[in-house]
Amino acid sequence: MLRTLFRAGGAILQQTQRTAPRLWVTPAQQRWASSLPMNTVVLFVPQQEAWVVERMGRFHRILEPGLNFLIPILDRVRYVQSLKEIVIDVPEQSAVSLDNVTLQIDGVLYLRILNPFKASYGVEDPEYAVTQLAQTTMRSELGKLTLDKVFRERESLNSNMVHSINQASDDWGIRCLRYEIKDIHVPPRVKESMQMQVEAERKKRATVLESEGTREAAINVAEGRKQAQILASEGQKEEQINKAAGEAQAVLAKAEAKSKAIRLLSDALAEQNGNAAASLSVAEQYVSAFSNLAKESNTILLPSNTGDISGMVTQAMTIYSTLAKTTPRIAEAVEEKMKALPVLSLLLCVCSVFFVGIYLFVGGFLLVRLEVNRTSTCGDVLQPGGGEPSAAAAAAADFCRARPRFRRAVLLVVDALRIDFARFDARNAAPRPHENKLPVLQEAAAARPAHGRLFPFRADPPTTTMQRIKGFTTGSLPTFVDVGNNFASSAILEDNLIHQFGQAGKRVVFMGDDTWESLFPKKFHRSLPFPSFNVKDLHTVDSGILQHLYTTMMGGDWDVLVAHFLGVDHCGHRFGPDHPAMADKLTQMDGVIRAVIDRLQNDTLLVVMGDHGMTDTGDHGGESHKETDAALFLYSPAPLFPGPPSQSEPDVVPQTDLVPSLALLLGVPIPYSSVGQVLLPLFPPHGQTDGAVGGLSQLEALWINAKQVNRFLETYSGMAKDIPPENLSQLKDEFSRLSSEYLATVGEGRPPSPELAASLQAYLTSVRDTCRATWARFNPLKMAAGLVILAFACLTCFILSELSLTLIREDGRGLKGPVVTALAAAVCVAAGQLLTQGYVEVAWCLAAAALSSELLFLWTAYRSRVTAVSKNGSKALKFASWLTPRQLLTPPLLVPLLRCASLLSDSYVIAEGRVVTFLLFSLALYIPFHLNWDGLLLPPSHDPLKSAGLLPSPALSPSTVRKESGTLLGCVGLLIGSLYLSLSFHGCREEQGACQPSPFLSPLSRLQDSQLKNLHYVLSVFSLGVWTYLLRRCLRHYGNLNSSGGAVFVARWILPLLSVCLGLHWAVSATPEDSFRNLAELISLAQLSLPRAAFCLLGLGLFLIWLDPLTVFIKTRAAASARNSALPPPRYRASTGISPQAELHHLIPQIYQRMRRSLDDGGSSGELSGAGEVDSRPAVEAYGLGTVYSAPLLLFCGLLGIGLLLLHPEGMALSFLLLLLEMGALLHIHASSTTLKGLHGTYSGGFKVPWAPIVMWALAATQFFHATGHLPTFPSIQWGAAFVGFPDGHTGTILPASLVTLNTFASHILFAVACPLLLLWPLVCEVRGSRGGGGRAACGDEGEDAVMEMRLRENPQLFSSALLQLSTRYLFIHGAQVFASVSAAAILRRHLMVWKVFAPKLMFEASGFLVSSVSLLIGVTLVLRVDVAVGRWFKRIIPDVAR
Repeated sequence: MLRTLFRAGGAILQQTQRTAPRLWVTPAQQRWASSLPMNTVVLFVPQQEAWVVERMGRFHRILEPGLNFLIPILDRVRYVQSLKEIVIDVPEQSAVSLDNVTLQIDGVLYLRILNPFKASYGVEDPEYAVTQLAQTTMRSELGKLTLDKVFRERESLNSNMVHSINQASDDWGIRCLRYEIKDIHVPPRVKESMQMQVEAERKKRATVLESEGTREAAINVAEGRKQAQILASEGQKEEQINKAAGEAQAVLAKAEAKSKAIRLLSDALAEQNGNAAASLSVAEQYVSAFSNLAKESNTILLPSNTGDISGMVTQAMTIYSTLAKTTPRIAEAVEEKMKALPVLSLLLCVCSVFFVGIYLFVGGFLLVRLEVNRTSTCGDVLQPGGGEPSAAAAAAADFCRARPRFRRAVLLVVDALRIDFARFDARNAAPRPHENKLPVLQEAAAARPAHGRLFPFRADPPTTTMQRIKGFTTGSLPTFVDVGNNFASSAILEDNLIHQFGQAGKRVVFMGDDTWESLFPKKFHRSLPFPSFNVKDLHTVDSGILQHLYTTMMGGDWDVLVAHFLGVDHCGHRFGPDHPAMADKLTQMDGVIRAVIDRLQNDTLLVVMGDHGMTDTGDHGGESHKETDAALFLYSPAPLFPGPPSQSEPDVVPQTDLVPSLALLLGVPIPYSSVGQVLLPLFPPHGQTDGAVGGLSQLEALWINAKQVNRFLETYSGMAKDIPPENLSQLKDEFSRLSSEYLATVGEGRPPSPELAASLQAYLTSVRDTCRATWARFNPLKMAAGLVILAFACLTCFILSELSLTLIREDGRGLKGPVVTALAAAVCVAAGQLLTQGYVEVAWCLAAAALSSELLFLWTAYRSRVTAVSKNGSKALKFASWLTPRQLLTPPLLVPLLRCASLLSDSYVIAEGRVVTFLLFSLALYIPFHLNWDGLLLPPSHDPLKSAGLLPSPALSPSTVRKESGTLLGCVGLLIGSLYLSLSFHGCREEQGACQPSPFLSPLSRLQDSQLKNLHYVLSVFSLGVWTYLLRRCLRHYGNLNSSGGAVFVARWILPLLSVCLGLHWAVSATPEDSFRNLAELISLAQLSLPRAAFCLLGLGLFLIWLDPLTVFIKTRAAASARNSALPPPRYRASTGISPQAELHHLIPQIYQRMRRSLDDGGSSGELSGAGEVDSRPAVEAYGLGTVYSAPLLLFCGLLGIGLLLLHPEGMALSFLLLLLEMGALLHIHASSTTLKGLHGTYSGGFKVPWAPIVMWALAATQFFHATGHLPTFPSIQWGAAFVGFPDGHTGTILPASLVTLNTFASHILFAVACPLLLLWPLVCEVRGSRGGGGRAACGDEGEDAVMEMRLRENPQLFSSALLQLSTRYLFIHGAQVFASVSAAAILRRHLMVWKVFAPKLMFEASGFLVSSVSLLIGVTLVLRVDVAVGRWFKRIIPDVAR
């Protein structure tokens, strides 16, 4: 009976379904309430339909597809809704565009019912409502666009239509999927005008082509005429060359004859009675000159004593004697040069030894963990086996043994999607730009809790993209050194999900960040990579993905789809999270996720995840919670979770846990090296897998996971011995116990206890924690070798600074022994390795070379400790006195020693910026206190012994001492003020808590307040202008802008042009993208061209300074008869003993010229002796000669500083100006201190630079590293510097890495290049008589003239040794800091903060030393280049005869 009733009901139902039309019928749609399905008690609802049932006239429920039962009479099917996609033709309608053109437009609307209840009761006629809404919306949208934009922006118009319709149709339960414009008709007249426009364009092209042809013809005719003229001029040129060659040969013949005559005369003068012969010759020429008087002119000049021939001869011979005495010293000054090769060779050797020590230690400290290059396969049988219901199943593989729960997967990686970006809080009435912009995730999870879930997704540091991709595809843990590979990503060799998908035959399609392409080369079925390094580009990668994402999903040529979006991450880097651009990006991602969810099939799993988070400034790379906590959203149209969220679910999901979970859900083996743990909420509890697809319960998934991790642990422990044996034994015992319990439980068929699953989870967690704690593998032998080499390098550098003069006098011969020994040691070690190991390890060859050379140098220095005799014959200090506590514990050396010791404290490293500022402040105050303690700061009191002449009295006046003291104290005040103001530009570390970073660190494009932006821009441009003005003012003050050389051209033109380019670049960069849309192309061109023009100007300026560094303007002193005329006095004088009169070609006319000038002055022969002789000699006025070395170096540093400022945010211009002021204050403090010591007679002589200014200089470099917003942490790196001038990104990694390095270590570069100024500036600021005896000895009989830097030229050996000593002392301070950082990292390698504080500090300190040493070599080489140019200049000025 019941069977008959069912059959009858089924037949009636089928007949009803065949005859009853639906609510939505196309193309004509009607509503027939009388034709709805009858209530036959048993109803079969077709797939993709929803039947709305009313009970007694009131809504009761919605029948889902399949078998359903209704109560007769009481229940009634009121509405039948189709859940399929519905197509509606929108009738043609007229609309008026923005430029008043009437258009006829029609379209097609694609709809789908999402909520049958709202579709039934929310609106009376859905078709009419949606159609009318589409028509009105279309009119509204067309009214916003011009006719041209209507045709260009159809896609944008369609998307706006969909968005507007969905806002109104959400209350009707209807979702508009897409809207397509079918056709657009324009009025006939408009169409005619469009045709006319096309014809005009074609006519324009024809006209242009015709004009180009005419131009080419004219050019050809002109080229022919040009060639004819060139050939004619070539003939004239050859004729003139032949004539000139003949004349030149005649001149050379005369010159050779004259040269031989002068040599014969010189030889004759050198013989016995040569003076008598000279006297005779002078007398003969004197008489001959009088015999020729009045032959050519009627104007005659006669001396007053024409008959006194003997007096005239005596006067001439006196002049000759003076010239003969001066000539050897002139020749010596011209011919002697600095010892360039020994200086550079010694510095290169010292730097190389430091580099080897750093390389060895870093190689032992930052080793990458051992990678297990094995892969899992579907045929793997994990041990221990068993636990399966049958013996046949017991031998089966653990992986791929059941049909996977999901056939496809879509992985959407939203780079830098922080967890709070993904949360939605309806109570937040005033959300920030990054809040409540991604509601789709929580909406989907709340509406269908069994289908979707949102988790916090925690990444392991370092939080950089490459390491995160490696983490969530391999399941392994990164090491600290992996952060260096973020810009040179190499292929992943470990087993990973992408490889497993390929092995399983799944087609993996990728689109987005091109980092994936380099990590997984040739692993994708299809790949669409886009450049990822340009953080200023917010849209290229995302737009490229959206062009292909939806079409790829609708196709069938994929199994796993990976899309990596970069817009959110780039927006954070460029603007930070609190910016309207971030709101736009998150809103765009919300729409993308909604569209992807709408296109998912039941067998597809959606994974939306962030690879890492970001700080409040938009950076990442560290380990703060905001950087590590990303979002993970799992969703599927089919039920994914066994139940609603419970308390047992994890609060945070580690990224490594995604790997085994995805592998088991998609039916592929878990990657071999994965240490992740399956996400239990994705699997049903034990005993509830009957209806689940795939058949794996939570306990089974944990068991497979535990066996896989145990297999990896056994393999890894057999290959590497870094896991502590006690931990390894404990883990093995725990797994053995758990496997016994699991096998016993399954074998007996009893239900497992909840403690078993908890124990398996605890085991997996223990393995991961153990690996994380031990995978910072160290090589103690390499670390110890690096420490020893660095320690000896510091000692070598210190001793080298004390032996600089000895080594320079030996001309670098002492360097040959260590170099030969180093090469021999390296060859011996390489040979030994080949014999014993069969290969050569370069690190140990370098270690042997460095250590052997250091030991030999130290032994040689120890053996030669007895005495070192200086040039004046006095004994130098003994070797033992250099290392006494009295020498080492002076305040200038005690400060860096204390700082090095403090690097063992993490608190010091965290607060290093302020501590270094305090140390520099303290040392600056020490100098005036120390001078006052020694009685040098004020003029000395009257001493009767000195007045009586019993004690020597230095040449000083009280006013001079007071002036220098005032200068010193004023510069100390300027330095303190600069230090205080520079604290306003510091960044903040994550450990500093409530610290607020400087607002000047943000680029102007991030500022929302226009007034504040304008203020920052004005301050930046003002600082740039002051920088340029101070440089030019200093050069002009010392007379270095008078010549026409390359360096002066740079100072006059390139320096201002570079500043203008920089100011314009700041203005363009600060312009919002949507402010001048009509000028968008011009702005983008300016963003590209202005920085590149600045780079070109910078390169040209530095090249010209190097090519022609002299800034000296020469002018011959006027004749004595013109001395009374109004001529500007020379600012600086060259040594007055030089006689560069180019018109005097041999000796006798030179003597006669002097006699005439002497006679013109009205002097007599007696007045030519003594002091009067010096003033009557011809000399050269050389403007800028006193600063010939420092001027090009100062200009080089100033130009380089503007170039480095280009790579920083605009607000850093103020900080760079403070850097310049601080640099000038330090130089003047050092110069005034040296001058005061010289005025009081306590100056030791020579050019030695004391320790105090060098230590302050090195501290200033570190202090301004922090004052430019940098910190020794990876998140503080200003990556935006890589895109200055390259907004579209780079093809390689060398150029962006170089730009970031220049940005990070700008202060190290500037202070290292300018370090030789410490040697030069006391001479620039020299006061007459301030150098006491040493100064007078250097100047000979001309000690009354302050010749400034020419004093260095007169003693090249002392100059070279002082430069070498200054450089080695500066390297010693930085090397000691590197050694202290290395020691701290080695001693505290197991410290809790080693990877967060000490390891980054080590990396930055080592990199800073590398950059500083290279920059110091550049500065020293520039000084040597200037010395070569000065030598050539003297050779041009002084004639060969005078030399």
